[in-house]
Amino acid sequence: ADLVRYLSTADVCLSPDPRNPLNDVSTMNKVLEYMVMGRPIVSFDLREARVSAGEAAVYAPANDEAEFAKLITVLLDDPEQRARMGKIGQERISGQLSWRNSQASLLAAYAAACRDHTPVSAGGPVRARGRRRP
Repeated sequence: ADLVRYLSTADVCLSPDPRNPLNDVSTMNKVLEYMVMGRPIVSFDLREARVSAGEAAVYAPANDEAEFAKLITVLLDDPEQRARMGKIGQERISGQLSWRNSQASLLAAYAAACRDHTPVSAGGPVRARGRRRP
């Protein structure tokens, strides 16, 4: 409830995570929360941020704080663009990124991982007849 109350007061939400090997391939929870709340996002140009937020965000070149700040100002001065971006974020969360659309792919990946799994005991791989391999 607190998160909803806080985010509902924001005109622009920020994802100032710098580019590094982890951030470039990770979606931060806050980005998805901003999208659920219909808030536009300013982010550094991270590969996974673009995959998740798409056009619900504007992107500053990686780790360019001056451009990041400039984009905040641009959005603060453009309520129509903020509204468009907020709507895009909500549509992505309820559509393309929803559990309804993601579950089939995730469950198929789990099924493939389980199907390809070779049982292993503390002593190493187990043969079909229950004997341990030397």
